[in-house]
Amino acid sequence: MNNHLIQHISKWFSLIFLMAGLQTVNAVSVASDPRSDVNREVKFDQNIGSAIPTDAVFVDGQDHSIKLGEVFHKKPVVLAMGYYGCPMLCGVVLNALVATLQEFPPNSVMRDFDFVFISIDPQETPQLASEKKANYLRSYSWPPAAERWHFLTGTAGSIQKIAEAIGFHYRYDEGGKQFIHPSGLVFLTPKGRVDGYMLGVSFPSRKFADMLTAARALKVSAPVDNLVLLCFAHNPISGPVGNVVILALRTGAILTLVGLVLFIVRLSPQHSVKDKL
Repeated sequence: MNNHLIQHISKWFSLIFLMAGLQTVNAVSVASDPRSDVNREVKFDQNIGSAIPTDAVFVDGQDHSIKLGEVFHKKPVVLAMGYYGCPMLCGVVLNALVATLQEFPPNSVMRDFDFVFISIDPQETPQLASEKKANYLRSYSWPPAAERWHFLTGTAGSIQKIAEAIGFHYRYDEGGKQFIHPSGLVFLTPKGRVDGYMLGVSFPSRKFADMLTAARALKVSAPVDNLVLLCFAHNPISGPVGNVVILALRTGAILTLVGLVLFIVRLSPQHSVKDKL
């Protein structure tokens, strides 16, 4: 069986398991006492039509100060917020975006946009942003991205301006020394208005194309289902709730592994021959 296909299948099984595991932990935590869920306000509000403060100042990977409006070049802009030291979903989101874009031909109009990632951690440095950009440029392997992908850092004030405009609610967890935030992409029109959202960590190419086309044409997209998938590393959970979570995750891991093995066996040449006999 083709190794590339096996890797692709493995990636998606892993992603499904990751999403299921995180959702299970969140669901059990909320079910135990919804009022004690300190993350209930960590989410996306879909501020469709909201204007982005393009005068907000950030710093790029070359340590140059730029206004956000400078990245708008009569093209749609896809925006993501997170942080470069994120231990969980930020990398998954960026990897998923790259995987989606690689489904389009190199000369496709669906690659013709500017991408902006803004760190929500005001302590992160331009050097860290530059390193992260270099990593994803290597992964994407599409030369124009060097000019169209922007990894930025900024002050708390500038970060908050953009977060409020796109409805991005997050918080800093002092105990875990990490930011807790929702995951997803925001599509902006060439004129700097919020056109639509893709939430979560999976961006089907057909839906991505529809969203980008709408933003390019200044056609407002409809709100999407408000999937709440938070990006943070859970602290160890003890007691009955922790036991339920651990059992759920272990069960999910076993089922994922069994499903992957059966899928690979089903597609193997030997199995295909037997089916024909």
